[in-house]
Amino acid sequence: MVGAPAEMPTTPAPDAPLARLAAYAEEAGAGALVTEARALASRVREGRFFVACLGQFKRGKSTLLNALVGDPILPTGVTPVTAVVTVLRYGTTRAARVRHASGDWQPIDPAMLRAYVSEQENPENTKQVAAVEVFVPSRLLAGGMCLVDTPGLGSVFAGNTEATRAFVPHIDAALVVLGADPPISAEELALVEDVAAQVDVLIFVLTKADRLSDAERAEARAFTEQVLARRLGRPVGPLYEVSGTERLAGTGPRRDWDALCARLKEIAQGASRERLVRSAEARGLRVLGARLLREIDEQLGALERPLEESERRIETLRRCVEEAERALGDLRHLMMAERQRLHAALVEQQDRFLARAVPAARAALAEDLTQARGLGRAALRRRGFEQAQIRFRETLEQWRAEEQPAAEARYRKAAERFVELANEFLARVARAAEMDGLPRRIEEEVGFRVKSQLYYTEMLRLTGRSPLRWLLDALRSPGAARRAVAREAGAYLERLLVTNTARVKNDLDEQVERSRQRLEAEIRRQLEDVQAVAERALARARVQRASGEAAARAEIERLRALRAAVEALRAAASDG
Repeated sequence: MVGAPAEMPTTPAPDAPLARLAAYAEEAGAGALVTEARALASRVREGRFFVACLGQFKRGKSTLLNALVGDPILPTGVTPVTAVVTVLRYGTTRAARVRHASGDWQPIDPAMLRAYVSEQENPENTKQVAAVEVFVPSRLLAGGMCLVDTPGLGSVFAGNTEATRAFVPHIDAALVVLGADPPISAEELALVEDVAAQVDVLIFVLTKADRLSDAERAEARAFTEQVLARRLGRPVGPLYEVSGTERLAGTGPRRDWDALCARLKEIAQGASRERLVRSAEARGLRVLGARLLREIDEQLGALERPLEESERRIETLRRCVEEAERALGDLRHLMMAERQRLHAALVEQQDRFLARAVPAARAALAEDLTQARGLGRAALRRRGFEQAQIRFRETLEQWRAEEQPAAEARYRKAAERFVELANEFLARVARAAEMDGLPRRIEEEVGFRVKSQLYYTEMLRLTGRSPLRWLLDALRSPGAARRAVAREAGAYLERLLVTNTARVKNDLDEQVERSRQRLEAEIRRQLEDVQAVAERALARARVQRASGEAAARAEIERLRALRAAVEALRAAASDG
């Protein structure tokens, strides 16, 4: 049975700044802003603040958070797990709840978390989960700290990356989880820079320390500290070396674990905690208030302009969008031509790889079998094919690790012109709509937007032992049998490499095309959003004007007063 959370959101005081902002948003008919402002007002009133755990996928973020709260409640695994932002809060008993995009909070059994937050059971958040909260009786969280498990960055699951970036404005402090293999990525650096621009508290952790030697940890620490300091323009403070796995198991050296816990407890107490909560309130008033002002300005413009001018404006917007659609179509052909060049490069890379990898892998396999003395003929044949499977995976994974970043780099290069032209049209549409202040840029591509769908085939039908092979093995001398197995297993290994290399190439090719489709869809959505805002405002203006000139003037005065109230609220927050 699911226990009730110990602390549910309370109704914020009606005179609280964020509560007033929510009321203003409700007056303006901005439903989404109402929800966001009320949620932030509740957590400010309760003294809760968010410490977001950020990093590349498979850095061990979920395991680290489980260790910090002393409860393996968040799902972990050998594949990228977290698909949805998950908030860990204090509760007297274990509990969890989930909210879908079109519904209210629903309690769930904590044992069922994987069904909502894991990539395997909710791939790229197809279940449309808007939020997940988990309640645990952890002393670390009792003071209002909320630890946030974020989907990992990287090219494997692009939807997860977007979810993490969308959460950035809600972050009050960041727990940045890094590793030594691979080292800090360009995307992690970019995210750290984004977060550092709005929060002061950044805590850097080098996790999975149990998997590294002292020399490897020292090298990783020095490299990471140097890169971060150069990117942020300041020293980054201590880099805590820990192992969440060891701490959950209660084994191994503690390393920097106690120092990390002490740092987290420090920011959860007294003036530090109060500072973070007030910072969240001020940031919310600034960001949400700016969005509300834009909404009000659009409604005012639609009422103050002559109706014919607003209609011409909408028509201009539509033409801009249509022009952009045509340009996207032309650019699509250019992108498809670039895709063909990328495909040709992959084919060339595949040929070069096979030319050097097949002989080397076959030679290594033959050496493996030379060492396998004393085995019977059946065991030797089984050993040969097993070793072929091991060799092919090792060889192919090494090539894939080299080729995936290269393919992503080629895709990024091909997408540069696509993004540049798209932003030109977005700026033109925004100017036509007199919305120049809106953040309507498509960010540069940092990698593939879709996950790999690659799976290897082991072609097991080729490993069967026919009656003829059995008879020949029985008649051969031990040396001849070993050579026959090496020859047949080597041929099998070569087939595996050729077939699965083609699969890698085709998978990368498919990631290029599907990423292009996702990018184009985002551009189209941005164009449609700009047009939709203007059309909604015009529709409201028509309703007001249909009620008569006096009603329209009254609505203008109401909106002006509302705008002044929002500006005053934001100014008071800035002064405070």
